[in-house]
Amino acid sequence: MGSDDGTASLAVTTSAQDGLWLPAEPAPGSPAHTVCRAYRVAGPLDVGGLRTAWRAVVGRHESLRCTLVERAGRVAARIAGDVADDVWSFVDLAARAEHPHAAAREFCAELAAAPPRPPARLAVARLGADDHVVALVAHRAVADDTSISIVVDELSAAYASAVNGGRPADALPAQPRRYADYARWQRAQDHRHLVDWWRATLTPLPTAPDLPVDRVRPPALSATAGVERFDWGASLGRPLAELSTAEHVEPHTVLLAAFQLLLHRYGDGDRIAVGMPASARPVPEFAGVVGLFDTLLVLCADFTGPLTFRELVRRAGAAVTGALAHRALPFDELVRALDVDRAPHRIPWCDTLFVVGASEPRLRLAGARVTRQPVDAVAAVADLTLTVDAGGPAATGILEYRADAFEAASARLLLEQLRTLLAAALADPDLPVRALPLESRDRLRAAIRDADRVADGPAGPDTVNTLVRRVAERTPDAPALSYGGTRVSYAELRAHAALIAAALTGGHGAVPGRPVVVRMSTGPRQIAAVLGALDAGAHLVCLGADEMGERGRTMLADIRPARLVIDGSAGPDALAQWFADELDGQVVDVTAPPAPAASSPVQSAPQDRAYVAYTSGSTGHPKGIPQSHATLAQFVTWFGGEFRIGPGARVAQWAAPGYDASLCEAFAALVAGATLCPVPDRIRANPEKIVDWLAAERITHFQTVPTFAREILRVISGRAGAPEHLDHLLLAGEALPGELAGGLRAALPSVRLINLYGPTELILATWHEVAGEAHGEVHGVTPVGRSIPGRQVLVLDDQDRPCPAGVTGDLVIRSPYTTPGYLGPAAADRAPFRPVADTGGWGIGGPCYRTGDLGRRRFDGALEFRGRKDFQVKFNGIRLELGDLEAALAAHDSVAECAVVAVADANRLATRLVAYVVPVRGPDGTAAGAAADWRAALRARFGKAMPPVTFRTLIGLPRNIGGKIDRRSLPGPGPARGGAGAEPESWGSSPTPPWPG
Repeated sequence: MGSDDGTASLAVTTSAQDGLWLPAEPAPGSPAHTVCRAYRVAGPLDVGGLRTAWRAVVGRHESLRCTLVERAGRVAARIAGDVADDVWSFVDLAARAEHPHAAAREFCAELAAAPPRPPARLAVARLGADDHVVALVAHRAVADDTSISIVVDELSAAYASAVNGGRPADALPAQPRRYADYARWQRAQDHRHLVDWWRATLTPLPTAPDLPVDRVRPPALSATAGVERFDWGASLGRPLAELSTAEHVEPHTVLLAAFQLLLHRYGDGDRIAVGMPASARPVPEFAGVVGLFDTLLVLCADFTGPLTFRELVRRAGAAVTGALAHRALPFDELVRALDVDRAPHRIPWCDTLFVVGASEPRLRLAGARVTRQPVDAVAAVADLTLTVDAGGPAATGILEYRADAFEAASARLLLEQLRTLLAAALADPDLPVRALPLESRDRLRAAIRDADRVADGPAGPDTVNTLVRRVAERTPDAPALSYGGTRVSYAELRAHAALIAAALTGGHGAVPGRPVVVRMSTGPRQIAAVLGALDAGAHLVCLGADEMGERGRTMLADIRPARLVIDGSAGPDALAQWFADELDGQVVDVTAPPAPAASSPVQSAPQDRAYVAYTSGSTGHPKGIPQSHATLAQFVTWFGGEFRIGPGARVAQWAAPGYDASLCEAFAALVAGATLCPVPDRIRANPEKIVDWLAAERITHFQTVPTFAREILRVISGRAGAPEHLDHLLLAGEALPGELAGGLRAALPSVRLINLYGPTELILATWHEVAGEAHGEVHGVTPVGRSIPGRQVLVLDDQDRPCPAGVTGDLVIRSPYTTPGYLGPAAADRAPFRPVADTGGWGIGGPCYRTGDLGRRRFDGALEFRGRKDFQVKFNGIRLELGDLEAALAAHDSVAECAVVAVADANRLATRLVAYVVPVRGPDGTAAGAAADWRAALRARFGKAMPPVTFRTLIGLPRNIGGKIDRRSLPGPGPARGGAGAEPESWGSSPTPPWPG
């Protein structure tokens, strides 16, 4: 202990105080680590006597005069020596007419503000002549809950002495020990045996609960706390007491087991950690000392193997008993011993806390009636904190939550799920934990009804080409297309389409009902050929002019089209020549079509095929996905109506030919009488030129994939303004990271931002409008929203039962607009179309499409995309989503785009990851980042859960015709460099082009 100045001294700190110093430093005004007590005082109150009593209590406890400071790079406790200045820690608010809790909230916020404030303060608010509120506020660095009880007891005794004319200090017991003695004692302990026990208990490391938040936590020290109180009465209290007695555990241990089970159901980790505060105060030596003696115990629940709730309660009891027996190890030392990466704004393993409330002595002020006033937490320390009341069955308490992560309604529903689970578990403790419900059947049925949009879906008998023809008849002179300065009216478009339709029907062999391949670059001729093929009664297969090689030949050989339509002005077409020579196919050149005979459009039926879209397929062989006229017409009609596409709108056709989005963009515009603006192939991949093109073409509606939207955002952010006519930005095909959505919202505040989700087998299935100002910045993955009319998107478990809100399951879609099956070698694959068994009588049986995607229903009813099963990997028992890794990398300023793949061993177990990174480059071509920067970003986000990563830098990522990353075309991963612990190096560039064409 060294002298700091004439009125203060320095003392050694405890490990717990050191741990509180680190997160408090970046935001000293945060009330996250404060203890608040408030009392309503009815009757006469001697404010002067209370001041004198408070001075006596503060004078005898150094901790109440302690502030944490930094000296020579270490944390020290600065003990003030002068308590004569009443303003230092006692405040009389006089006749301030405030809510009884206002004083506590105000001083919590000011407590740690610079310059250093007193760590403990007593405030009196005078609400009336004999009506006061007394608020006691202390920083947890100097007083835990037990210490606050000591202070309240001593304050009562000192006040009684002061108002009776005595010396308050004489009313207080002797104080042989100080908190500094405890700090020195703790530092001298040998904790090696405790470290060994905790290391064994926490190996493998438990995962953080995957909470069903409404918004993922922002990177802030603390957040405003929301509070929900619960009282589940005797109906749960009695069986709770009976089970705890039978299993020889405390009642709150049963509720702890239920809480852990709820958190486990939200994620899929086998080991879930919950933090529990506990006192490590050595008694009786330090029984009356005020200070921070609390520590955090990490209670790990193991869900491996078959497990009943009764067995889970036994495991929870054993975990609590073992942790309490080894509580002497300071939590901060435990974190260091296990070498856990510590984020500055999170407590390791303790995103959720379980707290057993302690009974407290009441404040006694002689001559007045004092009642305790509940003071809700001002700030949330953890994402969720479940506090159960002590004494009797633990069926009452409060749930505190981060208000920036959860809505109040969501917190109430979470509590309702806990109650439902607990009631079922107490009714039959020997049920398997997987069989315990989280929601009632009525609530699950309501969720199923909410997802059911099938009744709103069916469209009329008209096909899209018929709808376009009607627009042309109503407004023949309206602009249908705008391309390269050329304006094409609806009448001109119909005339060109009629010529092509006649040319198609004039050759050898029937066309109606058969496929016609349109192999052309984007532009008016391609649109006319598409319309002409449909008017001829054919169904479409679109290929880009650059679709060459084995893929193109495979597709033509599989589908055997009646005609292949090309644009001869583009030069010789080797694929068309191959088609004519090898397959004896008929080629129609739109620049020199044969003389047409008079013909009328062929009227296709709604159930007839409209087009076939080809995807890469899991085997590498292109997989044909047919769609009907009814599906296409229903979707584009809904799309145009929902997103306000009509006369005057100018809709970009960004998707490349061959991708079903290209057809949807075209017909959403044309059936609504809007103007379609095809993006020239030469600029489709160039974000700078696309932004210029959006402005020049006065585009109102633009649809793209999130990775390209990120590039557009970079361009817009570097310029003075954004395209002024744009009012709809629609994103589909990939998960939309919240930080990207937030950046787009900020850069394009007047633009309606839409997130779309769905497989090609149904075109799309859900949509979500990203809110503008309602919740500020967007964090986490953006929801995919709710079902599009005509689709019922469900979240089902592995037994086809509906999942409760917050629980991740398989996304399964019921819809009359599902493709009937695949074409080509994949035709035999019926697994994705296996009907829902509906053994539980939910009314969700029958045909469906199993997407292979994971998702969960949020408490507000919106759906969240949770990745694909084949995009998840496990390292050391910890499951990681590759999409989360990609989002963390893409958020780094030096990363233009990236893709992460897993490398497996002979047993198909993931051993390492390879991150393919396209770095941002400066004007001289120098990359802005390096592997060390990227690894640091991943370690900051995922900590020790981060597996070994090798980085490869590329000049661009290969993409398929839909703009998605073509992972099959990525370069080989190469050997691991230097072992798991080595610093991966940045590999050489690859000539792979970033976009097709």
